[in-house]
Order: sequence, then structure tokens, then C-alpha cells
Amino acid sequence: MDRFGLMKRLREFDILKGLSITAVILIHVTSHGVGTFDPTSISYFVYLVLNRLSQFAVPTFIFASSVLLSYIHGDSFRNMTTEKLKTFYRKRFLRVIPPYLLWTLVYLVVKHIESNGSVAINLGNYFNLLLKGDGYYHLYFVIVILQVYIVLPFIMYAVSHLNIKFRYVLLFSIGMQVACYYLYEGYLVHYFPRGTRLMIWYLVVILMGVWIGENYEEYCKRETHVTIFLPAALVSGVLYTYCYHLSNVGQSVSSGMSNLWWYIYVSSTPLLLLYISKKVSATFFEKAGQLSFGIFLMHPLFLFIMNRMYARVNVIVYDIFVFFIIYSLSYIITKWLEATPWGKYIVG
Repeated sequence: MDRFGLMKRLREFDILKGLSITAVILIHVTSHGVGTFDPTSISYFVYLVLNRLSQFAVPTFIFASSVLLSYIHGDSFRNMTTEKLKTFYRKRFLRVIPPYLLWTLVYLVVKHIESNGSVAINLGNYFNLLLKGDGYYHLYFVIVILQVYIVLPFIMYAVSHLNIKFRYVLLFSIGMQVACYYLYEGYLVHYFPRGTRLMIWYLVVILMGVWIGENYEEYCKRETHVTIFLPAALVSGVLYTYCYHLSNVGQSVSSGMSNLWWYIYVSSTPLLLLYISKKVSATFFEKAGQLSFGIFLMHPLFLFIMNRMYARVNVIVYDIFVFFIIYSLSYIITKWLEATPWGKYIVG
């Protein structure tokens, strides 16, 4: 595979990350309305749809990272050595951990302010939040992506030695995901009550991503699969949103059924968005994708500040205003910080 020649075409993954970070901000801005609007109102319906259909955000980011890392490092890990592992881990961890240490501290201060001082600023609280990914509502993702980085070389090694077709990888990953679901519900839930902090919830997109990264040129030649991913994403997205609505208004919904539709939605949507990203020119999303980690880290800080400064008089107008303000500020400041010598320690 001519990876250097193909590298020019991988801008689609910046677009994917740009779409993902946009969806993350949309989730956080609309969550208040979903929880407070009258469930019979049009406003509630619009917020519910935007909020739930944006749930592809984290799985798509993990998918994009898995594809890119497999594409870049897959050949290298055909012959795994301790030195290669050390180099891979050092590069990945040095990009993620220093900003995580800093922003956990920043959000400990935010929590202190939000709680009117009941959340103390001390080392005990700091390290507790750090280890659990509880620094703020979005920082659990860093814990997940670190787990992904740890296992990815071994998955790349396995995939590079297996000559199997994508459909078999898909079937295997679905089987593994089902097994992990029952393992979690039957056993791990007692030790990890918040399962979203475990990378096993994202096995399907990780395994698909590694295979696609290893076989990207071959995968790009097959575009007929969009006829499967498009209806799968649409149908599962609608059913998942409906299940969430029923649960939100107090009706009994099978968690297994809701999770099933969620898995189908967040597994098919990244593949659909990859297809779209290869076909369109989306300069803004491409540039946002290149800055996505910094935008991700800081946007809740600006959301917190905006909510402290302004009252929600007209919720819809306010939320549109807030969405563009916090997105713009996060984008501009991340771009500025990346150009500084110490930016990598703040925004990765």
C-alpha cells in the first residue's frame, strides 16, 4: 500500500473529527432543554432529536483515531517489539496526559465554584477526579481514549496477520460487543457502575477502524456498502431516540433494546459519515477537526462562564447564541495556543 501517496486523501478524517466535535458541543448545549422542556412541545422534540442524534460523537472520534493510527502504524506492528510499543505509547500519552492533568485542575476549580465551595480544592479531590475521569462531565473520554491507545497495538498486530474480509470483522466485532455487554451487565457493573468509562463499549468501532486503516485503499474502492449504512443509521437513530424519549417521560423501556439501537446507530453512522466526508469539501469541519482535542477540552469552561453571565430568558435563542460563541472561542483560542511553544501541554 502506498501510504505516503494516499496520505493526501486522508483529510476526510479531519472532517470526521470536526463533525464529531460539533456534535459534542451540540449535545452539551441542548441537554438543558431536553431536561426542562415540556415533553409535548415542539421545542422538546427538536432538542431531543438534536441531542440524541448527536450521540455518534464519541464513537466516531474513536473510530477515526483507530483508522488513522492503524493506517499509519499498522505495517510497523506486523513485527511488534518492545521498542515500538514504547515509542507508540510515549507519543500518544505525551499528547493526551499533560493537557488532561491541567484541565482536570481547571475543572476542579469550576466544580468548586458551581458547588459554592462544597467541592474542596485539594490534592485528594484532584487525584480522585483524575483517576476516575470525573474532573468534569466530558473528561471521561480521556480515560477511554487512553485505554484505546493501550490495546490498539495488539489489535493492529492481530489484524495485520489475519487475511479476513470486512464483513467477518464486522460480525466478529458485533459478537465481541454482545459478549462484553453481558459481561458488563452481569459482573463488571458492580465494580464500574459508569460503563461509558470502559473502552469495551466501543469495541465495534475500534475493530472496524483498525481493519479499515489496515486495508484503507481496498475499503475505499467499495462504495456500495453505503446502501446498508444509510438505512441502518436512519432507522436505528429514530428508534434509539424514541426509546430515550419513552424513558425520559417515565415509561418502561428495555435497556437491552435501547442499547441495541444505540450500538447500531453509533456503529453505522461513522461509516456513513466517512463516505460523506470523502465526497464533500468541508473546510470549516476539516480545520475544526485538526483542533478538535483542544476544542473538546475547553468548550465546557466557556459554557459554564456563559451560563453564569446570562439568564436563560428565551432558551432557544440563548442556546443558539451560546453554541456559536463557545464554539468560536474554543476554536480561536485552541488555534492560538497550538502556535505557541507550550500549546502542546495545554491543548495536545
